[in-house]
Amino acid sequence: MDDTVAVDSIPSTGSLPPGPGGIGLGRLRHRLRDGVGFYDRMYREYGDIVSFKILSRRICVVYHPDMIGEVLVTKAASFGKGLLYKNTGIVTNPTSITSDGDEHRRIRKLLQPSFAARALAGYSEVMIQEALQLQEGWQDGDTIDIAAETNQMALNVVGKTFFGTDERIEADLLRGIRRALLWSMALTMIPLGQLIGRLPLPPNLQRRRALEKLDEVVYRVIRKARDDTEERFDLVSFLVNAFDEEGLDEPLSDEEVRDESYILILAGHETTASALSWSFYHLSRNPEARDRLEKEIDEVLGGQPPTPADYRNLPYARAVLDETLRLTPSLYIVGRTALEECEIGGYRIPKGTSVQPCWRIPQRSEAYFPEADRFKPERWLEPQPPDRPKHAYAPFGGGARHCIGHGYGKMEVVFTLAAVCRRWRLEVISDQYPEVNSMGNYKMKNGLPVKLIARKP
Repeated sequence: MDDTVAVDSIPSTGSLPPGPGGIGLGRLRHRLRDGVGFYDRMYREYGDIVSFKILSRRICVVYHPDMIGEVLVTKAASFGKGLLYKNTGIVTNPTSITSDGDEHRRIRKLLQPSFAARALAGYSEVMIQEALQLQEGWQDGDTIDIAAETNQMALNVVGKTFFGTDERIEADLLRGIRRALLWSMALTMIPLGQLIGRLPLPPNLQRRRALEKLDEVVYRVIRKARDDTEERFDLVSFLVNAFDEEGLDEPLSDEEVRDESYILILAGHETTASALSWSFYHLSRNPEARDRLEKEIDEVLGGQPPTPADYRNLPYARAVLDETLRLTPSLYIVGRTALEECEIGGYRIPKGTSVQPCWRIPQRSEAYFPEADRFKPERWLEPQPPDRPKHAYAPFGGGARHCIGHGYGKMEVVFTLAAVCRRWRLEVISDQYPEVNSMGNYKMKNGLPVKLIARKP
C-alpha cells in the first residue's frame, strides 16, 4: 500500500475535498454490496480525504490519521453523532452513542461505573464460564463453524452480564434480538428505510415481538435493581444505581436504562464476536503466532482454566487481539455529522456533511506499520514508534467517544482465546480468504469452518 500524504503538504484551499460528481447511484450500490472495497477504492482514486454525494447526502471520508484526529478530538465540537444509531427506531432517549454535547457528557459519566474494574471483575467470571461451556461436546477431528459458535457465546455473555445470571434468556430470544438490531441498522442505510420500517413486513413484525419480549426482561431487572435488599452485578443494575457524586446530573430513568442497554447490545456484541472469529482465523494462518500463544497459555494457566486474575499475565494473547484489530477491525469506519461549516485538512466541510473517519487505511499502511500485510502480534510487545500519529491505530475510536466498552470486549476475547487454545487447535478448512459482509461491521459472511484438533497443555 502506498504511503499516505502528510497533512502539512495539503494547502488550505477553502474548497471541497476532491471526489467524484453526480448523485452516486452506482456508489450506493457499491457501498451496500462491498463497503470495504468501496472505501478502499475511494482512497486509491482520491487520497487522504474524499467528498461525494450519495443521493441528496454529501459524504466526506477521512483517511489520514491527523485528519481523523481533527474529527474525533481537536475539532470534535464541530461534529455530532452520525445517523446510523440515531435512526434505528429502537431507542427514543439520548444514549451514550446517540447523544451529543452536555447530554452525552452526562450519560457517559453515569455509565463509567458499569465498565470500571469492579464491574469488569464480575463480567469476566461469566465470560470464562461461557468460554468453557462453548467447548462442551467438541470432539477431536470434528468440523465446526467457529464464527457461529462464538457469536452465540457472545450473545450468552451479553445476556448474563447485562441482565444477570438469575435471568433465563432463551437462545431464540437472543438470536431474535440480534436479527432485530441488524435489521434496524440496515434500514438506516437504504433509501426510504424509515418508511419500510413502518410497513407490516415480516422482519418488522419479528423485530417488534423480539423487542417486546426483551423489554419484559429489562424492566424486570430494573425492578430487582431498585430493591435495596439485593445487591446485583449486572450492567442494567449498575445503570439503575448510577449517580453523580457531585449531585449535578440526574440519574438515568427506567426508559433511559432500557435504551442504553439496547444500544450497547447493538454496538458491542457484533464487534466482539467478529474479533473472536478473525482472531482464530489469523492464528490458523500463522502457525508461529499460534505456537507462541499456546506456549504463553500453557505457562500461565498450567493446564487449568483461566481465572480473572490471569488477564494481566497474558500479554501475547492481548497482542493477538491488537494485531487482529489492526488487520481486520470489526468497526473500520464511524460516522459524524458536521454541526457547522468547518475545515478538515485545509478543506471546507459544509454544515450537514456526513464525515466518516476510516482507520482501516492507516492501520494497513507501511508508513506506520512495517510489514503491514503480515500478522505480527509481537509488534505490540515492543515500544511503539514515537513518531507514529496517534490515530494511525484507532479500532476503538478516539476522543470523548472512545468506546467505553473496549475493556469489556478485550477481556472477552482474551479469556476465550485462553480457554479454547488451552485445549484445542483450530485449523481453518478453506484456503480462500473468507467472504466478508462489510455493510456495517467487518464480519465473515458465511462463517468460518474449522477442524478441531485436541491438544494437551
